[in-house]
Amino acid sequence: MNAKTILALLPCLILGAAPARAASEDVHFIAEHLPEAGQDARYTSLPFLADRMEAGKWQQTFQVGYAQADAEFLHIAGPMVAFNAGRGLSDRWGFSVLGFYDSMKVSGDTGRQVLRPFFFKNVPLDLPQTAEFSNPRGKYRHWGIGGAFIRELSPAGADRRWTLTGGLLYDHLEIKNYQMDYRILAGRDAGVTGVLDHSSDVNFVTPYLGAQYTCPLGSSWSIAPRIVAGAPVPPGDFDAHLIGPGFDLSTSKGQGNPGKIGDAFVGVSAGLIHLRSGLELDLGTTLFYPILEKASHPGVSRSLMVMVAWHHR
Repeated sequence: MNAKTILALLPCLILGAAPARAASEDVHFIAEHLPEAGQDARYTSLPFLADRMEAGKWQQTFQVGYAQADAEFLHIAGPMVAFNAGRGLSDRWGFSVLGFYDSMKVSGDTGRQVLRPFFFKNVPLDLPQTAEFSNPRGKYRHWGIGGAFIRELSPAGADRRWTLTGGLLYDHLEIKNYQMDYRILAGRDAGVTGVLDHSSDVNFVTPYLGAQYTCPLGSSWSIAPRIVAGAPVPPGDFDAHLIGPGFDLSTSKGQGNPGKIGDAFVGVSAGLIHLRSGLELDLGTTLFYPILEKASHPGVSRSLMVMVAWHHR
């Protein structure tokens, strides 16, 4: 696969990674897209190695960052850490092991949305109806470990080079106490209050492909534009728990059918690397993460990611 082929595939990857817009949005729609924005922050910033593969030589990348996203009145934010350690098998082939751990907090404001608990067949309330939601809360944890093969496409000694990466991750997503209070505003049950809980615990296997183009910027710097695409499979259960006066329904107890969480993704980044120190500022994720996240997850209005790395040789 050459550089022109990779660039030609990028629009297809973006279109394939964008989920279809729901027929009608509701609170469950934005509640699902909020943690998926956190997932995308990790997937689109998976750490790459900086140097060319050399037989018997190890290199490492250590990465730290911060991400946040808003989905209407919901907010998620927190730190991210990751590593990648690779060894060359030849000047064209190598392998790496990588892992990550991200911990974020869910918060937000008061907002209005449609309460439409399609997860349950028999809810003793006049729904769907517009409701007021307040005090959103919860803890988000996403960690994973995996491995990848690395292929150098450019000849040894080339100043500008293409590198392909293909890998597989095992990753775990946990959203604990992901709750918000509700008050129904219309219909027969106007004024009724309760709690909506979307706490979920999911395991994925995530195959991904990445491409990196490294070129010098003078004698002290290089820049490495990257694209990465993949999908967590299979999509996991997005559980629902609805509490109200005289009832307590939960999909985790078999009282309904959970939704699904975990979308295909595509990310664009560009690392600005200081050659002597090995320090990198990922300018690409800061620029492209908000654009791609807004396109791929309707309801996500604002997002931000800052990522730095250190390449140890």
